[in-house]
Amino acid sequence: MSFKVIKPGFLSLVEDYGRFGLAQYGLSQSGVMDEHAYCWANHLLDNHFNDAVLEITFGGCELKALTNSSIVVTGADLDFKINGKEQLLWHVLSIKPDDVLTWSMAKNGVRSYLAIKSGFQTKELFNSRSVNLREHIGSKLAEGDELLSKIDVPEAVQHAIPSHFVPDYKQDLILRLLPSYQFDQFDSQQKQIFFNQRYTISSASDRTGCRLEGQGIQNVPSTMISEGISYGSVEITTQGLPIILLKDSPTIGGYPKIGTMFSLDLADLAQRQSGSKVIFELINIETAQKKRNDFNAFFAIN
Repeated sequence: MSFKVIKPGFLSLVEDYGRFGLAQYGLSQSGVMDEHAYCWANHLLDNHFNDAVLEITFGGCELKALTNSSIVVTGADLDFKINGKEQLLWHVLSIKPDDVLTWSMAKNGVRSYLAIKSGFQTKELFNSRSVNLREHIGSKLAEGDELLSKIDVPEAVQHAIPSHFVPDYKQDLILRLLPSYQFDQFDSQQKQIFFNQRYTISSASDRTGCRLEGQGIQNVPSTMISEGISYGSVEITTQGLPIILLKDSPTIGGYPKIGTMFSLDLADLAQRQSGSKVIFELINIETAQKKRNDFNAFFAIN
């Protein structure tokens, strides 16, 4: 075993890269919200890209180490400390038994990731260790839980991320959109409203979807036959406002979709607090595929 949970925090979940190939049975993709922070955490530890981590939302989490291990904490700055001392993020750190790890409050960003050498060894459900509370798959951390990892693994090399790869989660965000097959159902005036305003992230956002506030698009179709939807789809509600579907979203929906967000931008979106500003711009499929392929190749995602 590796950690005992002293305080579970606001929302702390074990997640891996996700649950794939089961949408036809109504199971969503699930998995980590911030793919960039997650992949770097495992990469710095020389882990497999799919090794499970702990996703800590907004802080309040306290863990007691039970074994020696190597860890990395990436993502949001939630005032991470070991034994009361502030620690570097995006660096490999060594811990020993009885060390106390705390994440107290969100200084910058929303979600922090704790990765451990060889990943957390929780139960696999439907080919993934990812928790999805909406679908009642797994459960969030609770006081007294124990997080297990493999024992007798070699200590990781003391890697750190190059500084230019560390994101700034306070910047306004540009979200790149791939037009969907329903894109042309929106007229030029509706598209102008959509692409020429700075939306505000609503507090009514979670792992299912990100709701945006702003000027509504007029005359959006009020009824539509439900159909399959995917991670990153941008639905336009009857109020004319976007909902961006995230990792725990349902697999069917009945709102028209103006497009699908470029997947790597969804990681940045996952770290923006309510009140943050976002704007949309178009991206073509060739550019998106090139950037996606480069990312996958670097992190050995297959």
